[in-house]
Amino acid sequence: MIRPTRKLTAGLCSALLLVACEGRIEDAAPADATDVVAVVDERSITIDELDDWIRDDLYRREVDGRSPSQLHRLRREALQRMIDEELVEAEARRRNIDASELLALEIEALGAVTDEQIEGFYAERADRFGGTPLAELAPRIREYLEQRRAGEAVTLLRERADVTVRLEPPRVAVASDGPSMGPAAAAVTIVEFSDFQCPYCQRALSVLRELRERYPNDVRIVYRHFPLDAIHPYARTSAEASLCAHDQGKFWPYHDKLFGNPGALTGDDLRRYAAELELEIDRFEQCLAERPHRETVETDAAAGSLAGVTGTPAFFVNGIFVEGAQPASTFAELIDAELAR
Repeated sequence: MIRPTRKLTAGLCSALLLVACEGRIEDAAPADATDVVAVVDERSITIDELDDWIRDDLYRREVDGRSPSQLHRLRREALQRMIDEELVEAEARRRNIDASELLALEIEALGAVTDEQIEGFYAERADRFGGTPLAELAPRIREYLEQRRAGEAVTLLRERADVTVRLEPPRVAVASDGPSMGPAAAAVTIVEFSDFQCPYCQRALSVLRELRERYPNDVRIVYRHFPLDAIHPYARTSAEASLCAHDQGKFWPYHDKLFGNPGALTGDDLRRYAAELELEIDRFEQCLAERPHRETVETDAAAGSLAGVTGTPAFFVNGIFVEGAQPASTFAELIDAELAR
């Protein structure tokens, strides 16, 4: 069993207890590890045993019922925090000072937050501030940037240190069946499970385009269907229509039409897009009516569920699960690692 470190667990326990126990914490006397907190059939339970049980219980609550990919994400995030703690402590030992003093020195070395940094932060996010002037937000931005200094200091320590991470992500065997873009022999295959009515899938389009441009010879993208029928009533029909277009060699243009018009996916809309793309309308109409691709969509959805997909978009990068509409940097990190293998 993997357990959180005592420092990380203590921080988590403190956060959980703060709301319920804040008024009494400072009045409580510190307990000795051998203090007995209960007696059951003449067996004593000590405070140390109780703390160990709490750690185990917190761990179980975090990991029980999670998929291998979700568990890997928890482990990866915890490992990063453990590495950061070790880096700080190791550097502090090397300088013969304590960890808090080391962090203070590293933060001081970064220098004070400048007006230019505040202005740059504001400019990059101006659309999020609803027109609130910089002068009004500057003190809060400065405080936020100062709070980030500790993280920046640890990042610099990491860059200077020799760190090797060997935690391997789980891989899921997912067939790359479906319309695709990119070389068939590409080193990296991204299998996407998507829904034409899903706004987050629409957001992912720009990310996939960026990846295609960045890795034209190394990445192949495969589209598979995962219609969320309970919330998207037109998703399944749209999926089948896209495969009718695929029969005529126009899957990707039709795919773009559907994602470009997520609020217009009725039968008439689907026929109109076919006409705009100059498909053979009679053949397309027959395909819609006879539904020869119903089983393909069902097979895709079943394969996604078996692989752990519960929502869209969902991606498998050479079998490594990526959930949701993630930034291009998330995919690039995985792709670069795969290319370096």
